[in-house]
Parts: sequence; C-alpha cells; structure tokens
Amino acid sequence: MFLSSFVVLGRLFSSPFFCVEPTAMTTFAERPFTLVHANGERLSGLMHENHQDPVGIFLPGFASNMQGSKSRLLAAQAQHQGWSWVRFDPRGVGRSDGVFEKLTLSRYLEDLHLILQMLENRPVILVGSSMGGWLAAIAATRWPERVRALLLIAPAFNFIQTLFRTLSQEDRQHWQESNLRCWQDHYGLGELRMRFDLVADSWQYDLLRFPAYLHCPVEILHGTEDEAVPLSLSYQFAACTHGEQLALRPLPGINHRLQGADQVLLHSLQHLWPTP
Repeated sequence: MFLSSFVVLGRLFSSPFFCVEPTAMTTFAERPFTLVHANGERLSGLMHENHQDPVGIFLPGFASNMQGSKSRLLAAQAQHQGWSWVRFDPRGVGRSDGVFEKLTLSRYLEDLHLILQMLENRPVILVGSSMGGWLAAIAATRWPERVRALLLIAPAFNFIQTLFRTLSQEDRQHWQESNLRCWQDHYGLGELRMRFDLVADSWQYDLLRFPAYLHCPVEILHGTEDEAVPLSLSYQFAACTHGEQLALRPLPGINHRLQGADQVLLHSLQHLWPTP
C-alpha cells in the first residue's frame, strides 16, 4: 500500500575490553556481551553471530533501549535470516552504566565506536530510529570505510537544537547557567534530566547546515502522521545530502513509532542487505 509513495533521490542499489557472558542459549541465539570504556563504564548488549559479514547494528532513539519493539522485531528478523546482528543499551539507559543526564551525541558515538572496535574491521549496516537515525548518519560520515548501508527510521535531525529554540529566552539562559533541566517524557518514561552539555554538543552535528557526504545506500522511512518529528525534516536532509544512493519513503498514516509498518521496515532492511 506504500509503494505509490516511494520517493527516490538518486539511485538506490539493490581495543576495548570485551567479554561474552555465559549463556545456555544455542550458537545461533543472541548472546549477551559487555564492553568497558576507558573510564570503567560498562556497555551492555546482545549479539547474534553467524561469523559472516556484514553485521547489523540497531541504534535506539532518545531515552530508548535495546528492548524496544523495533529493536526486538529487527533482532528476531536477523535470527530468522541468519544475519549477524547487534543491539545495545547506550550508557545511561537499560543495562548499561552511567546516568541519562550525561547524554550527548558525542557520548553516544563513543558507545558505537566501542561496538565497532569489538567487531574489528567487519563492515556494518546501521539501522537508527529517531535520534538513533541522526546518529547513524553522523557515523556514516565518520567511518565511511565501515558503514555499508543506512536504514533511518523517522530520523530526528537537529531535534535538540529545535527543542532549545522553542524555550523562552529566560528558560534558555537558566538551562545554560544551571546546566540542568527536567522534562516530562510524553512516552511514559517519567521525568528526564538533561544537561545543557547535550545542547552545546549538538551544534557540531547539524547535518542540515553542514550537509553529509554519504557513500553508501541510504533508505529513510518516515510516517506522514509523525507527531514528534515532521516528515519535512527528512525531505530537508535528503535535499541537502551529498549521495547518489538515497531513497526517502513516506508512509501514509504512520506515526513516529512506525506502528502498523512492521512489514515495510523488514522489507526495507531485506532490500538493503547485500546478497551472498
């Protein structure tokens, strides 16, 4: 039902410490792992390993973790297809160490870099949701030799800067001076504490002002009824990005969480995954 809304821009072609925890699962099941940053903070995740390339990595959105519905759906699909797959909790959420209020894009990138180090030189396919989609696009510009494809789900480009601009001058100044602001999450997570470091750090990752050069296939899925991130943002990104293999697919009637579009998501990932 969504094929009539498929918009194509360009051409789309078909040493950290690492330990695997004991598990009773089979070789082909997900296995828990723990990575440790230089400062001692632990990063927890799950990996399905078939010892073949590439490796898929799911990047959850703002305040989300590896137990979200899309994360679990994609992990199950990877096991069904026999793909190597990684999902993890960024520091400050889920099973990983750290506190959420320390979140910045740079800190999230450090977590992803630790994952890439674990995988040594293996190529990866990044699937990012919301803020994770923004991060995936940044990662593709930082490590172009590693990233083979991007699947971006309602990518929330510049949402931090946009959030900051919606505040009054008084609130912006208070956040900057106190370095802390509390927000009520609309998705049931309760109160979230965010440092101003999140805002200050985000300006360097403005992919609308400083367009990305992407050398791999990219597909963007974005619902027309997205209540959190407007579809127009994906169009802006697509219009200014340098890349010949980028496709934007608007999904009629679909919200930010992509509810009702599971099969579209799985089909898109299958399309991007290289054939043996």
